[in-house]
Amino acid sequence: MATTTKEEEQEEYMQQLRSKATELFIREEWNDSIQAYSQFITLCTHNLSLPHSDPQKLHKSLCIALCNRAEAKSRLRDFNSALQDCDHALQLDATHFKTLVCKGKILLFLNRYSMALHCFKTALLDPQASGNSEFLVGYFEKCKKFEFLSRTGNLDLSDWVLNGFPGKAPELAEYIGSVEIRKSEISGRGVFATKNIDAGSLILVTKAIAIERSILAGKDLSEDTQLVMWKNFIDKVVDFVRKCHKTRDLIGKLSIGENEDELEVPDVELFRPESIGEMHSSEDIDIDMVKLLAILDVNSLTEDAVSANVLRKNNDCYGVGLWLLPSFINHSCCPNARRLHVGDYLIVHASRDLKAGEEITLAYLDPLTSLN
Repeated sequence: MATTTKEEEQEEYMQQLRSKATELFIREEWNDSIQAYSQFITLCTHNLSLPHSDPQKLHKSLCIALCNRAEAKSRLRDFNSALQDCDHALQLDATHFKTLVCKGKILLFLNRYSMALHCFKTALLDPQASGNSEFLVGYFEKCKKFEFLSRTGNLDLSDWVLNGFPGKAPELAEYIGSVEIRKSEISGRGVFATKNIDAGSLILVTKAIAIERSILAGKDLSEDTQLVMWKNFIDKVVDFVRKCHKTRDLIGKLSIGENEDELEVPDVELFRPESIGEMHSSEDIDIDMVKLLAILDVNSLTEDAVSANVLRKNNDCYGVGLWLLPSFINHSCCPNARRLHVGDYLIVHASRDLKAGEEITLAYLDPLTSLN
């Protein structure tokens, strides 16, 4: 009798804990909901080892808790840890509808289109999809479109431009064209064409690791504002690096402006979103802040140029960000490529015909800047 009472008390406590976690989740108190779900998941996992447990019921509860915790982590941009929770839930139930949708959305945000496509495709086979068909089909079609763009580089912004840049900047797909990273005669390492590239052709599209912007309101950017922006930008990079080993490792491959000839030449394939590094938890990642600050100082790009803002509806804006692969592109007084920004994406086009083996270079200064 005492055993039964203890089991009932345990069941009631778990129910209260789950209700608390769900309430916090609904209120979008992400950190607290993650903590509550973690307690609940620990209890569920422990109870699975007990002789009188109900594995089917516990597995169902675990899947829901892991999925909700993954969603909360993704809202805090802890994507790697969120994906770990999704994978854990899918090990328990490979067709868990809510988890498939959650994982698909995270992968889509991380520009891992083919993997996201697989998640949404599997979710569409579930009977629950009938009530969410329009929502799911929308994600499925977006993944198909982005996966195609990431393979072909078939970027077309003409409708957005001709319509006067309405609303937000269009969502773009990551794309890396026929390029490789090699030792450069200009400086350190550079990005080179691996085949002939026609003038006007797209070379790459890539999303910023982090970006910080400020509205100018018709005035020059004050030194204090620049310092605040720089601090906020550094904080964003550090937060991302703490949560993702792959991002930390890729940033660590960038130049600090010294000993250029001794730096390794990374494979360009590492910079493709579909290239997945090791999955780690978001804890215990040491950051060499001195090195990181040097890397940001050398490699950060601003959006203040006319060429950078040519597709921005409101040019009265200043931004600073970090884009990984473009950081390897050297500058030249006679550049053969041009960059522009759309939203958080940096786009590089060939400004003249390039031959295979030719290094891709950008201008030191914006050639469209007014002489005044």
